[in-house]
Amino acid sequence: MTVFADDELKNSSSGGISLSNLFELLDPIASSVASVYVTNNYLARAKKKLKTFDPSDKRVHLDEWKLKLLQRVKALDKPLHTVLFKEDSRLGKLFYPFTLFTIFCIGFVMGKFPEWFHVLYTFLFFLLMPLRFYTYYKTNNHYYLADLCYFVNFLCLLFIWCFPDSVHLYQTCFAFTFGSLSFAVITWRNSLVIHSLDKTTSCFIHIMPTCTMYIIHHGISEELKSIRFPAASMIASKSWNLKKNIIWTSLYYLVWQSLYHYFITLRKSSKIKSGERMTSFEYLTTHQYKNFWVVKLPQPWPMIVYTIAQYFYQLATMLLCGIWFNYRIAAIVFLTFIFLCAAHNGATYYIDYYGKRFEKEVEKLRNEVENLQQQLKSSGTNSALDNCSMTSGYSIIDTAESSDRSSVNSKND
Repeated sequence: MTVFADDELKNSSSGGISLSNLFELLDPIASSVASVYVTNNYLARAKKKLKTFDPSDKRVHLDEWKLKLLQRVKALDKPLHTVLFKEDSRLGKLFYPFTLFTIFCIGFVMGKFPEWFHVLYTFLFFLLMPLRFYTYYKTNNHYYLADLCYFVNFLCLLFIWCFPDSVHLYQTCFAFTFGSLSFAVITWRNSLVIHSLDKTTSCFIHIMPTCTMYIIHHGISEELKSIRFPAASMIASKSWNLKKNIIWTSLYYLVWQSLYHYFITLRKSSKIKSGERMTSFEYLTTHQYKNFWVVKLPQPWPMIVYTIAQYFYQLATMLLCGIWFNYRIAAIVFLTFIFLCAAHNGATYYIDYYGKRFEKEVEKLRNEVENLQQQLKSSGTNSALDNCSMTSGYSIIDTAESSDRSSVNSKND
């Protein structure tokens, strides 16, 4: 600071432009006020407050913080409910360009700035997941958030930001994303309906982690991998060991399945059985496969069969991951195929849903027109009959009047 002040004085005395002269030139009014350097005492105040902090008040402060947070959440509930549920057409109009722009950004970052792709994935995840939680919570579907796909997204974020040097976590994320998450687009028919927040978020959950793992493994340079993602480097992940990865993925699957059955299947069984909450297992056993023979087995055999089948499905889908791991072109072709499946499902949704809806509206309008024409025909026939009866009545009256006149005349004669 002293050297800087001496240099400034020298510059001012020699007629040069100093820092104070520059500030005076940019803002003459503010430069007339004496600037005094004030040290940041925030850390000192925090330390002082921490020393005088009474541990007994910790619970009180925590309750106050919870109350303030609850009040803020309640304040956001009404506008969010209005936008997401009552004004869904307006939301669709806004979300449509957002989805198109996001797809453009994803392709642009993948090709131009692959080293930032994991940041884009994280940003979109924390942008869409709160909305997904809110909409599912309001519709009593938030138990779906405990499914395997969300657990895999959590593992990917854990690897990216906490344990980038963990080889087994990295290869487990690669196996899950290129395995069960990607094939879920086909089995669960995820549809890229670009105006729908719900369907686009579902596609994001299943496709975006796979793209992230692809970029980390095939898209960035080896030098960047060794610095940012050491577990993905050629030194750490030179080859794909199928047996080792089956063990690790089975272990992570066991962790997820244990947590799921404890917190959802067991602790929330009363709400699930009463129909207040819906899970993937309940949906399959009450809708798609309600007449399947496994569903009719005594409890808890349907759940056991479902868990085992899901585990073997996960193992079967990861058997091909060695191809995607070792060959970049094959991984690109596979990702393109998955994206086209989601796009095809979205096109099918648009044609089937809106096309059939339009056909129903046209058929309804046609029936209304036919009914109206029949009513008009029947009313026209009745009016014609009425006119005929009135005409005949008038003729009878005229005949009677003429006969009366003739009888009167004959009497007079």
